Amino acid sequence: MNGLYVNGNEVYERDIAVLEQYRPDYFKITLHKTLRRAGYEAVDGERRRKNTAGNKRKLSESLSRTRAAIFELALCNPWEWFVTLTLNPEFHDRKDLKSYKKKLSAFLKNYNRLNQTAIKYLLIPELHNDKISWHMHGLMMGLPQAHLEAFREEEKLPIQILIELKRGNQIYHWPAYEKAFGYITISKIRNGEAVSKYITKYITKDLNDTRIDLNDHLYYCSQGLKRAEKLYQGPLSRELDEDYSNEYVKIKTVRALEEALTYFTDG
Repeated sequence: MNGLYVNGNEVYERDIAVLEQYRPDYFKITLHKTLRRAGYEAVDGERRRKNTAGNKRKLSESLSRTRAAIFELALCNPWEWFVTLTLNPEFHDRKDLKSYKKKLSAFLKNYNRLNQTAIKYLLIPELHNDKISWHMHGLMMGLPQAHLEAFREEEKLPIQILIELKRGNQIYHWPAYEKAFGYITISKIRNGEAVSKYITKYITKDLNDTRIDLNDHLYYCSQGLKRAEKLYQGPLSRELDEDYSNEYVKIKTVRALEEALTYFTDG
């Protein structure tokens, strides 16, 4: 009966934990209240989706999964820069996100080829306050600092950048991007875990509501990025003192494999 919904007991496992490694010092245990067995598809669930247009996954669950995916990509890769990218309305239609993404992807591909760089990215679109124009926040690596120019306090700058400079935090801009698209700010990442948590804040209900415009993508990323390695799946041997929980999962993060194993073994 592989590929079909048989019944809850056969298709779903109950109270199953998954152990994943994000970095040498970061492990996550996720206890799923129900977890679909590999190779099974909930056919009756598919009928419900067809018969009831509004019966999709709960918004909170959908956004939670997206945030988890972004956090995984952010934490598992050695990002160097936090970036905010905008569009000059004289160059591009700021309302056309699909066109922006296509042109940006081509720009980065050509830039890598011409400059022998290997720039990779993880970008999240965000609407301006006008709710129709787009910009992006995200992470980059492989962009040489020598290709950037530092902002200086004596320049006429936005107050946010001026404050950061006075705090001793250097902010850069990228002339090549500015010539092609518009204003950009770039800052060095000092704490990879902190920025990985911070960037998930851009996944909001408002962004989810624009799925059609985004072609069902709430974020964009380079191919070939590292992801968490699944180490084990099975029942726990003791109660999980979770860091976070909702109606679907309990999650615990630990810093050493030895500590993670204590949740799965009696020894």
